[in-house]
Amino acid sequence: MDTVQKEKNIALIKDVLRNYLLEKGFRNTPERYTILEEIYSMDHHFNVDDLYLLMMQKKYHVSKATIYNTIEIFLDAGLIRKHQFGEKTLTSSSYEKSYFDKQHDHLVIYKKGSDKEIEEIIEFCDPRIQGIKEAIEEAFGVNIDSHSLYFYGTKND
Repeated sequence: MDTVQKEKNIALIKDVLRNYLLEKGFRNTPERYTILEEIYSMDHHFNVDDLYLLMMQKKYHVSKATIYNTIEIFLDAGLIRKHQFGEKTLTSSSYEKSYFDKQHDHLVIYKKGSDKEIEEIIEFCDPRIQGIKEAIEEAFGVNIDSHSLYFYGTKND
């Protein structure tokens, strides 16, 4: 994606956040926009600790509590998506930007012989899943807005 398109995307998500904050009656703080820009500059999943360290390295002065609170706002606004990839603790959630992303699924690969230590996370999109979704919609008379599909395993030798 070129620089001009990235700037347009950032402007759009800032508008989405601004409208959400106004609608909910939340404060419109510069820290929230800075955190949002950092998230949308990433091309990978992240956790709160990763984001906090990145912000500190870039000399942004935000507390971890601010990041946690902001993450909750972004989740509710539909700007990010939360994942539990089977990390060792329930508090170690992963997140990814979601506003422009197409639907995709995840293959979580654990290190062999480990106690659920993640080696790699592969994102994929298989058109056959769309067919399954449509069959479920027809069978149950529903409209599915989104889904989450995770496969877990280890690599073959």
